[in-house]
Amino acid sequence: MPIIKINLHKVNAERNLNTKGGQIQINNNVSIKDIEDMNLKVEGKKGLKFTFDFTCNYEPSLGKINVEGQILFVEESKKIDEVKKSWDKEKKIPMDVMEPIVNAALHKGNIQAIKVSEEVNLPSPLPLPKVKAGPVAEKKK
Repeated sequence: MPIIKINLHKVNAERNLNTKGGQIQINNNVSIKDIEDMNLKVEGKKGLKFTFDFTCNYEPSLGKINVEGQILFVEESKKIDEVKKSWDKEKKIPMDVMEPIVNAALHKGNIQAIKVSEEVNLPSPLPLPKVKAGPVAEKKK
């Protein structure tokens, strides 16, 4: 089930300068807003455009990062028809398609959130690795 491309069309970061310090909680969320047909000229295959919204909220009211984009997805015609029918009827996506789509949106959203969080002086939405100095182990001869 290949994802062929992820396009971003909005990256927004806001920081509230009036918030006092203290414990910060960071909540990430991804939602699928819409699914549209995508024109393909490959026999037996069809494509869909999944429009997603990634939001990173910093509580209490410290800031917010929002990333919107589209994931371009190609699969056998039968599977695409099944996904589109489920979305049009119930706004649901089969789990075998939902998992890679949401993971791709989380991946792209988190990368953008890390980049933009530094620009507006918000903490990174994901913990970054740190080096911790410790005793040096002696080499054995």
